[in-house]
Formats: sequence, structure tokens, C-alpha cells
Amino acid sequence: MLSKMRAYGAICAFVAFLLAMAEPASAIQGGTVSKHGPWAVRVYIDGEPSCTGTVVAPEWVITAGHCVRYDNWDITFRVGSLDQRHGKVVRRVENGTVFASGADVALVRVPRLDVQPIGLGTGASVKVGRSVRSYGWGATCAPPRSEGSCQSNVLKQAQVTIVKHADKRCDLLVGTGDFCVQRGTGLPAGGDSGGPATAFDKAGREVLVGVLSASDRTEVASFGDVTRLRSWIKWVIRTGGH
Repeated sequence: MLSKMRAYGAICAFVAFLLAMAEPASAIQGGTVSKHGPWAVRVYIDGEPSCTGTVVAPEWVITAGHCVRYDNWDITFRVGSLDQRHGKVVRRVENGTVFASGADVALVRVPRLDVQPIGLGTGASVKVGRSVRSYGWGATCAPPRSEGSCQSNVLKQAQVTIVKHADKRCDLLVGTGDFCVQRGTGLPAGGDSGGPATAFDKAGREVLVGVLSASDRTEVASFGDVTRLRSWIKWVIRTGGH
């Protein structure tokens, strides 16, 4: 139990560092309550609402790697509702978590869900200057209040704009497998980790293009680029990652 608490404390401190490198502002504050997002998933760590995820296949949820890092964490998901107080609770399948290389992204196997998965975007969706939509159940308050005390009960969304990878505001947030966005109608932060960034393809379908990795809570956030991981995601879904 002690080692579990230490591991949990260490990862929470790490996530807090990533999400607090600038003077904070509320998560998706100024955004709107979402009326759509059947594939959105609330992620719980040891019973506490902690992250966001997305259903990409009937048995697979994609989220941030740091949200599901340790096997001794009790990871559960609530699916099928835009209100985190409702929906179905499912647990991850043992030994069914697969981590991407070069991005803070993980695929987590779950019992088969009766949820329509979101499609995967292509590279054409991630261009500098393009507006994408961020979703999450993250914090609705700013410090000194604790983010854990004000997680949104309802799914929220905000439009954010992709900026250059070399933008100096993004230096401490983005890796080679990420893209950076700047605040638009809002900005994701604590509790939104692992949440989706979406765009609309040429057919008008909303598709997944990013997985939230980190945010400075004031100006910019980083997303693991799903369009670069498209082949890996399909391979894991097909083979189980083995």
C-alpha cells in the first residue's frame, strides 16, 4: 500500500508540474457545455475522476499514457453519458494497456462497449492555423482552489488553434510526437488529460486528431498527434498489441 501511495504521489506531482508551468487559469473556462460526444470517456484513478479518454474501437479507449501508467492503479472508465455522474462503469482488462512510442498516449483494452467509436483523422487535419475542438471534464476553477475540488460534472468543449511546433510558448510542453495549440474559446487543463482534440474531415465527420498531454493553463497546450499514430492504433486494435 505504501509503495502504491508513493507511486501515485510521484505521478500526480509530475502531472501537476506539466500542468502548472505558468500562472494557472481554469480548464476550458470560457468554453461551452458539450451537447455531443458519445465516444467521450471519463477516466478514474482509484475511484477519483482524474482524466478524459475516447472510445476508438468497441474494446479500446485511448487516453494519455500518464493517466494509466501503473498496473497497481485501479483504473475505471465511465462511458455512455456526457454527465460523469451517469453512464456505465467498466474496468480495464488486465495486461491490456499498450503505450505509444514517442508520445504520451496509451490504448487501454476494456470489455466490449455499446458505444459508437470515433474515427481517426489523417495528417491533413493537423495544420498550423487550423482550429480543432478540445473536450474534457476538467477543472472549472483556478488556484488557490484545488483542481480536484471543481472537476466539471458535464463534458465541456472549446475551440483551440494549432500553432507552430517551434512556438517558444510550447517549448516545455511538446515532444516530437505532439502538436501545440493556443487558447481559443478556452483551454484544456487538469482533468482533461487524455481528452480528445477533434476536427472535421472532408466528408463532414468529426474525427480524432489529438490526445491531450499537457497544458500551461494560460496560453498553450500539447496533444499527442493521433494522425501520426494512426497505423499503430489500428495495429493495436487488430492484434491487441502483441
